[in-house]
Amino acid sequence: MKILLLSAPYLPEYMRNARCDFVSLSATQWYPILLGYCGAYLEGQGHAAKLIDAPAHYLDHDATRRIVRDYRPDLLVLYTGYMSEENDLAFADPLVEELGCAAVIVGPYASINPEQTLARARVIDKLVVGQFEHPVGELAARRAPGEIRNLLIKSENKIVANPARPYLSRAELDAIPFVSRFFKNQIDIRRYKTPSEYFPFMDMMVGRGCQWGMCTYCLWVHTYVKGMTYQTRSIANVIEEFRFIVKEMPQIRSVMLQDDTFTEEIAREFSEAKIAAGIKLPWSCYARANMSYDALALIKRAGCRNLHVGYESADPEVLKRIKKGLSVERMTKFTADAKRAGLRIHGDFALGFPGETPERARKTVEWACRMNPDTAQFQLMIPFPGTPFYDEMRANGWLNDAGQPDMPQFTNAQIRAMAKRAYRAFYFSPQYFWKSVRHPYEHFFGRLKTISRAIPAILWKEWQV
Repeated sequence: MKILLLSAPYLPEYMRNARCDFVSLSATQWYPILLGYCGAYLEGQGHAAKLIDAPAHYLDHDATRRIVRDYRPDLLVLYTGYMSEENDLAFADPLVEELGCAAVIVGPYASINPEQTLARARVIDKLVVGQFEHPVGELAARRAPGEIRNLLIKSENKIVANPARPYLSRAELDAIPFVSRFFKNQIDIRRYKTPSEYFPFMDMMVGRGCQWGMCTYCLWVHTYVKGMTYQTRSIANVIEEFRFIVKEMPQIRSVMLQDDTFTEEIAREFSEAKIAAGIKLPWSCYARANMSYDALALIKRAGCRNLHVGYESADPEVLKRIKKGLSVERMTKFTADAKRAGLRIHGDFALGFPGETPERARKTVEWACRMNPDTAQFQLMIPFPGTPFYDEMRANGWLNDAGQPDMPQFTNAQIRAMAKRAYRAFYFSPQYFWKSVRHPYEHFFGRLKTISRAIPAILWKEWQV
């Protein structure tokens, strides 16, 4: 089959490839990692696959429509966003009807309420819940839809959900061709950037799921690979992909491992293998703030550049309520250990948790400034339907008409104002000025586009989620 993998056009700087979708203030674009793995798998099965990541390539609706029409796919695979779902379906449905091709909706956002999403489609009549490489591959192999697990099928306004399938095993993950090779041949890698990584960089995954898997607010652990599940590739397979990148993509300056959480056990195994292989290519990962100093020192020796760490809140009651499973004291020690090991940290903090107050939020901002990670973001919480966080907020009447946190003791307007205050406190501080003096390109000249957008956003413009 000729298969087209589509991340549809929407707003400028929109990103639907991460664990939440938003218009990026920093012009960050992660790779369409899940579509990429699907495309790599399909090519490995002998199909012709084409990837269109319209937002990252600044393709508008007309330009994208022309590419789809010229390609004339047999099967269109649509990766939807939460914000953009109405737009995505309105864009894809007429093309599917015009071209007479098969089509299927995929991705974690489509898995939030799959029956509702599929019901909203006018022409597209199939949707995959969770991991979608194998179900899409079975559609491409023309297997009877009723036999494909994880697939929802719409017929005569009725939706039938097939049984669930097991998560991909290590052998199945190893069998997927390298996503870096697929991206090399499919897209302009210079369209993807993030302030925490050297440019250009590459995204890849060692494993699927999260070993902790209990945080109430996380979209992927409640829709994509659920619960306390972490299925990984063999480390030998990961090292081979690093070798491929070094040899075939010499322009790549760092690799971001997009696992939900790169555990200490896997980090040690990977680091020891990478050191033994003599591979110098820098890398970064998402880390839970409880890794030991010995592990942090080891991953630094293995070329780790940056840790993306979800701290969320400095309030113990909030941490307990969202099932973070870590104390403020443990996360503070982790941060000191990571700095002692010579690692950079991008800290993820959030505002608008259940029961949070302005006083508790201020504690989080003050804590972030005291810990002083290299960079930080202060996310307005997005309550995704299908998560326990959303259920709690809705049950207490703590969501406004837009589905955003809005609590009597901490209103939506106050949350937005606090986020602005947090960015000002962190980035207009003597500590950040000193970072900019010591590393002017990383903290200033390399971020002029971000700064030009950030200043209005944190000073006078309305904060957009």
